[in-house]
Amino acid sequence: MEVRMKRSPTVVAFLAASLASLAVMGAIALGSGSFDRFDRPLAAYAAATVFAAFAVVYRYAMWIQRPPTWRYFLAGWRLFLRPGRILPNIAKLAKLLWLNIVAQRFIERRSPKRWLAHMCLAWGCLLAFAITFPLSWGWVQFGVGEGGRYVVEFMGMRQFEFPPHSIVGFLFFNGLNISAVLVLVGVGLAMHRRLFESGAQAVQSLAADLLPLFLLFAVSVTGLMLTASYKLMGGENFSFLSLVHAFTVIVLLLYMPFGKLFHVIQRPAQLGVAYYKEECARGPQAVCPRSGQAFQARLHHDDLVAVMKELGMDFGSHQDLSPQEKRKLIAINQAALMSDRQPFVG
Repeated sequence: MEVRMKRSPTVVAFLAASLASLAVMGAIALGSGSFDRFDRPLAAYAAATVFAAFAVVYRYAMWIQRPPTWRYFLAGWRLFLRPGRILPNIAKLAKLLWLNIVAQRFIERRSPKRWLAHMCLAWGCLLAFAITFPLSWGWVQFGVGEGGRYVVEFMGMRQFEFPPHSIVGFLFFNGLNISAVLVLVGVGLAMHRRLFESGAQAVQSLAADLLPLFLLFAVSVTGLMLTASYKLMGGENFSFLSLVHAFTVIVLLLYMPFGKLFHVIQRPAQLGVAYYKEECARGPQAVCPRSGQAFQARLHHDDLVAVMKELGMDFGSHQDLSPQEKRKLIAINQAALMSDRQPFVG
């Protein structure tokens, strides 16, 4: 399967990112009724999402266009949409979504503590995004109905009512606080691991590992301080705290495309690798011409050779050898050089 990008990757990424930003702005305008229902104090959050959409899609497009990623991406979709296997593939996708996205069992196999930290961070952030984005875009509004009941409106359409002191009211009014507590638990567990486990200390860095935790901590604490201000301190310093919280949220949104948090965007595309591995296990195997033994799936071997050529690296027939035979050739060539004989290339 020969795959070549006809346009410059940078141009493709820029166009995709620009369309994403325009789509977000269009969604804000449409959902808020041409900004009639737009909450002006939340304009900074909405603007940050527009810039974040541009940066996220730009980096995603650059990543997906890398020769190995692009080949995996197209192969995954081709295998998923193959006639005769649509229903089994859909069932497999549901299982993959549950295991890898919802339950994140691949992390649980590494360490239960890492799994708990990751679950708290992931679902705390997703809950906060699910609440913050519709509010800042003007999609969701709260009105007052009969008997002091709150009315939830979505894109100007009345949805349902609830008493302010009910369980539903508690969850609505404290959803961001709940997400902040989840994130803080996850940050605490992650920081404990990075402070006291030598394996994590050996590979961690400030920019890639610690800075995301600092940002998540700052967003969560400043968000909880807003609640503390209007519930415990009579609104004292609320304006200043709201500015600080908005600043931390905006920095987090703009940081996402450039740091470790970007793997949240990458993870769904990586689900297609499971279909690729399944096809490799079912399909024919590549056979080493020297040993006569199968050593790799033919599909994976051919794609790897094609990607190497796209990157300007062509090793000819040497790429058809198994790893064991390649190591043998290294020993044979070293012995030949030591005895002043002609090296055996293979």
